[in-house]
Amino acid sequence: MTGDTAARWASTVVPSWTYRWFLPVVWLGAITASFIGDTGRCSADDPSVCGPDLTFSFGVIACFASLVLLWWQPIVAALAGVLFMVVDLRYDDVGSARVGWTIYGVLCAALLVWIFSSRRSQRLLSGRLPRQQVQVPPAAAIGLTGRLLVAFGLVLVGAVALGLLHWMDQREETHVRRAVEQIAIAKGMNDDGELVLQLPDGTSHAASVLDDYEIGAQVPVLVDPADAHWLRLRAEPADNTYWYTVAGGAGTLAFLLVLRDLQLRRGRPRRSWSGQALPVRIEPDASSAFAVRSADGAVLLGFLDAELDDDESDLRLLDAFTALDEDEAGAPAKLKREWAETLKQYRGDARLVGDLVEGSWPTIVFGDQVLRPVSPFRAPRRVPWRTEQVQGLPMDFPPDEDTPTAAPVEPARAVPTLPWEVPLQARSWWSLPALIAVLLVGPLAVGAFANWGEWYAAFMATLVGAQSVHSLGSRAMFRVTATATDLWIRTGWTDRRLSWRTVESVEVEDEAVSLEAGDDWHVVGGIADKDLAQVAAVFETLRLRSHTGLPEEPVTSRPSPVLLINAVYVAVCGLILALTRWNPF
Repeated sequence: MTGDTAARWASTVVPSWTYRWFLPVVWLGAITASFIGDTGRCSADDPSVCGPDLTFSFGVIACFASLVLLWWQPIVAALAGVLFMVVDLRYDDVGSARVGWTIYGVLCAALLVWIFSSRRSQRLLSGRLPRQQVQVPPAAAIGLTGRLLVAFGLVLVGAVALGLLHWMDQREETHVRRAVEQIAIAKGMNDDGELVLQLPDGTSHAASVLDDYEIGAQVPVLVDPADAHWLRLRAEPADNTYWYTVAGGAGTLAFLLVLRDLQLRRGRPRRSWSGQALPVRIEPDASSAFAVRSADGAVLLGFLDAELDDDESDLRLLDAFTALDEDEAGAPAKLKREWAETLKQYRGDARLVGDLVEGSWPTIVFGDQVLRPVSPFRAPRRVPWRTEQVQGLPMDFPPDEDTPTAAPVEPARAVPTLPWEVPLQARSWWSLPALIAVLLVGPLAVGAFANWGEWYAAFMATLVGAQSVHSLGSRAMFRVTATATDLWIRTGWTDRRLSWRTVESVEVEDEAVSLEAGDDWHVVGGIADKDLAQVAAVFETLRLRSHTGLPEEPVTSRPSPVLLINAVYVAVCGLILALTRWNPF
């Protein structure tokens, strides 16, 4: 596929902004219209207004599925949107809601027509192109996948939800059979947002309500003579049907996960098969998928998440994708060169076997290697102001022999007195005072919020304070200590121990010293620039002295003082919350 044909294929793709951004906005508008237009009041004469509604409990699954699934399976989401429109028009008597969900359902139907028309055009265009016959070897057995485990867990969640529903309905039915009707007086709302009701015998009860009740209003209620704590408003019967929503939602998601797993297995046959291959060009992308271009490389057709048949090569390739991650800019230069060289091996001409259609599961044959699909082929994401592009290695990436390598580190002639604390850059003067301030002010704030009844603010103060203690403590107590046998690096909650026996090389990076130990790299940062060369030389000397032929030791760790301080802070805040809850000041 080259030239005009590839451009025509790309022009048939449904822009992703239509279902990833536009439709969610319309959904929010419809749900807002539903709430604004719903002015109905709970009624004791017709308890079904605010009582259990089985149709609504199942319909809400389609309602939220039409939003949540737009980013994952837009076809299923659009089908759910159309289904909910039909249900809403049949059972909803709120005019604004009917208008809002009709608009949303019509747009979902239009999206379905557009998607199916688009994929039909893509299939026709790619089907007319000349192809090559290719023999694809059988794929390895997949076994039990994470999707199936999650689906099984969701089925259990649904079963538990139905069990809870049955138990709660039985309890409620027992209370209702024994209940007698009384007229209570509304006294107002308490601090927990519950309506306080005074019964004819003078006792008071607090109840969670859906409607608004004026102070002094007479409210018909049901009370159970055998259970003084049970009370129900006649206008608001207990509604446990939300467990149907939980069970139905879990079952629907489990079904979609199993369906996706079956598609995966179908796209990776366990037998040898032959198919018509389309010449394309591939290259690794920062999304850990392979960007698929037209044969001349001019047009980006889409992305395919795939893996190699050879597990060892696939793990090496998966690690190499890290080179395209901006967060790994501080990785050792030697490791980045190795990553880049691995990625270069999977960039070039390939053959795509299967349908070149968005949502298909094609296989890529690259030389004598086979890339099996892990997820469906997808076209580039498009929003009105930008189209997704490949984020890979530059095409003019220099070969390994032309890439400058770090100069070898010369051993130090003299080693400082051991244990030696590595000289680090001057820390911010405010780190330690800020840590002390958080340790003092944090518990006081938690206690104040809890005493005022602001429990959410108290919990947030505990969480934010714990995170601040961790961040400031890690900054203020960062240490790197070298002994004759080990290097201790304090990072956050742990002191990591690296034995000199395992270190194979020492390299000086821009602002750090990198230690290679087997397949792992350990980057020691925060060293003053003027001391980088001296620190690296001392490390090299200790490394050479430790190579006595003894067995290598694994990297180990122990808790750091930061973890102890963090634990004490959380324990103090937790104790304050407990004491305030049970013994308020």
